[in-house]
Amino acid sequence: MTARRASAATIVLVLAGAGCSVPPDAPPAATDSPATEAAPASDAPVMTTGLAGSTFACGSVASCAGASRFNEALCGTIADASGRTWTIPADVNASGATCVDIYNDCTGGGDNADYAAQLSTVVVDGDGAEGAEITATLFGDNFFELYVNGQYVCRDAIGFTPFNSSASRFQAAYPITYAVRLVDWGTHLGIGMEYDNYNVGDGGFIAHFSDGAVTGAEWRCQVVYAAPVDDASCVGANRDTGACPETPECVGDPETCSALHWAVPDDWAAPGFDDSDWPAASLYAADDVTRTPGYANYAELFGEAEFIWTKNLNIDNQVLCRVTIDAPPSP
Repeated sequence: MTARRASAATIVLVLAGAGCSVPPDAPPAATDSPATEAAPASDAPVMTTGLAGSTFACGSVASCAGASRFNEALCGTIADASGRTWTIPADVNASGATCVDIYNDCTGGGDNADYAAQLSTVVVDGDGAEGAEITATLFGDNFFELYVNGQYVCRDAIGFTPFNSSASRFQAAYPITYAVRLVDWGTHLGIGMEYDNYNVGDGGFIAHFSDGAVTGAEWRCQVVYAAPVDDASCVGANRDTGACPETPECVGDPETCSALHWAVPDDWAAPGFDDSDWPAASLYAADDVTRTPGYANYAELFGEAEFIWTKNLNIDNQVLCRVTIDAPPSP
């Protein structure tokens, strides 16, 4: 099989509220790796040590009007020993359309009771009876980008904190491949830690689609950036960082911590991408990820969906996840 497929009868996905219009210059497909991120000869990670050499704003939100816990989403670049440059925590689509807010206490007033009326349909593919109109409810700690059948649809409006929840609506033809880029952001770019106390934060993502698809065990997720680590010896087969300590020894001297990088395939979100060797998504309880209003106040919208990530919720900081739905469930 060239793409991981799951019968919609076996996954119950319910994304309520997807809506964002894609600007004319939005990318038609996922093409995210900088040219310098050439794939290594093997699946071994490339390691960098220390903080990013340069930082820059990579999100549209530079300040909050309401929320008290605001952290701007900054990106950075760092070079490995060979001179290859890596963008951290991710080469995000900062200019792409944002999803509609369900809850946003940063640039909005918190609960957005009118979010459903604000949705507009992004046409991915499929005309008439061939295309299904689907709405989605999404929550990411900290950030997500949504792709459908290889086309960018929308992204989280808040890159770092505070935490918000989002909705989107799109039209697509089956089989449908849902793909998300997930980012657990950091304050200290290059070593994967947050805030003045150099906290090692966690991630998590949940989504519910109105065609009956939900995030769960049928999804496949692969890490492409992990930090902080002391070295790469803790990484197992297929990039399994589950044995890497949550608090590596280097945390005592944070700037000596290292990060692990893997190149992002240009076609990772495309329907034909072969994800058969990606691990199954690891599942997490909501309390393991968040208790913030953006999720807790709307938990019923996510139905049977579960929080997903890789095996290491703490140091895996950029994660790609996918699933393919062959057909909607029978009425």
